Amino acid sequence: MYLIAYNIRSLTNAKKIIDIVVNICYSIKNAKGNIKMKVQVDQIAEIRSGYLFKEGIREDKGGNVAVVQLKDVDDRGIIDLKNLYKIKLENIEKSNFIIAGEILFKAKTNKPIAAIVSNIPHNTIVTAHYFVIKIKNLIVRPGYLAWYLNQRPAQIYFDKHAGGTRIQIINKQVLGNLEIEVPDLNIQAKIEKLYLLNNKEQSLMDLLKEKKKILIEAKLLSFIKKHGRGKLNE
Repeated sequence: MYLIAYNIRSLTNAKKIIDIVVNICYSIKNAKGNIKMKVQVDQIAEIRSGYLFKEGIREDKGGNVAVVQLKDVDDRGIIDLKNLYKIKLENIEKSNFIIAGEILFKAKTNKPIAAIVSNIPHNTIVTAHYFVIKIKNLIVRPGYLAWYLNQRPAQIYFDKHAGGTRIQIINKQVLGNLEIEVPDLNIQAKIEKLYLLNNKEQSLMDLLKEKKKILIEAKLLSFIKKHGRGKLNE
């Protein structure tokens, strides 16, 4: 019963998000703002590399630092905060820690994806698979830039300029030279909100699928335990 009630709440929340998304799409469609300019990423943001580990990462549940690894950001740009490794690191500089509003960019992967940082645990770093992008010019909103990096024009650019053979590598210069379209801040805010809401909706739907799977498995196991070797249609 708990799982059923949970599923209903999840569906209700997802429907609310969809309604908000529809309203935002409508307002963007009818907005009068146009593309104001085009700028390169390195003109409006600072780009730094993730933390380079000299040895492999060893999990320590009592560690003082959380680590975002390549596996922790999915193909939609959602950070899995629940499963971050904790490790022990001494004398680490504060400049290595990521903060809310920064953007993580997967640079050493065949799927270069950006993720906006929010609600991140205290003292969290990222591996050298990532670049960390920090907005320094307020003409671009962080959520908008994260969204744009994941769109087809940027992805085509990365495919064209990537290095590496088996694994695609985007270097700092390639990322910095990417030209982005910059609309009015009001339009950026709407796109940013839509992007974050869509991610939240997808997370809710994934959670709902997982809960449904658990519910079905529990019911089947309960049936087997109750009926033993009896046939399902008896």
